[in-house]
Amino acid sequence: MERSALAAFFILAATACAPMTTEECARADWYAEGETDALYHSASPRFEQRTRECKLADVAAAERAYMDGWAAGYAEHERRADRHM
Repeated sequence: MERSALAAFFILAATACAPMTTEECARADWYAEGETDALYHSASPRFEQRTRECKLADVAAAERAYMDGWAAGYAEHERRADRHM
């Protein structure tokens, strides 16, 4: 049981760092992507890393949405951290 849990962890960790495919980029909710990154994955925005392989039609709009989501997620992360102190 522990071996399968460990394998699942490494698969999830690897996919969390992988750039998105063109199809994933086109379907992405960039606000939600930014919010999730701030809450659970990164202390700094990762928009460029996440979109390395993308061919977005409107990069500026996607980045604005991502950063708005990241700011909201980071604020929530900080609020949760303060509650535990």
